[in-house]
Amino acid sequence: MELNFYHVMSGNLVPSVVKLLEKVYDSGKKCIFFSPIEDRVQVVDKTLWTFSKNAFIPHGDRSLGFSELQSVYLTSEIENPNQATVLMMTDDFDYKSWSEGFERIIFVFEDDDSAEAAHSLFEDLKSQRENVKYWKQSRSGWEKLS
Repeated sequence: MELNFYHVMSGNLVPSVVKLLEKVYDSGKKCIFFSPIEDRVQVVDKTLWTFSKNAFIPHGDRSLGFSELQSVYLTSEIENPNQATVLMMTDDFDYKSWSEGFERIIFVFEDDDSAEAAHSLFEDLKSQRENVKYWKQSRSGWEKLS
């Protein structure tokens, strides 16, 4: 399993999440977007509908039905109805609450408290020889730090 940490520096967490979801979708992988904060899930949903005139990322949640068919499934609950292989998380780092089976877990965070928790988890996983990468946002895009 690959664990990726994305440190958003622009103060624009949701647009950064949407761009990362677009990359996952373009790769052909199914994805879960998870935040324990329902309002965050709703903002990501609204942003996915309006972020581009030239692109669309098929997505949905439990309320729309057909959860198992969604390319990107949005949730504030621990669930994987679309059998996603990629899990993207904000506002939480407790990936062990999720069942096994993800090829890749992406943590996206921005504030100081989250960055401190992310860095601590990153260092712990790195010391356990896990496959981890840390990316930091710069003016020119994502910079791989480790």
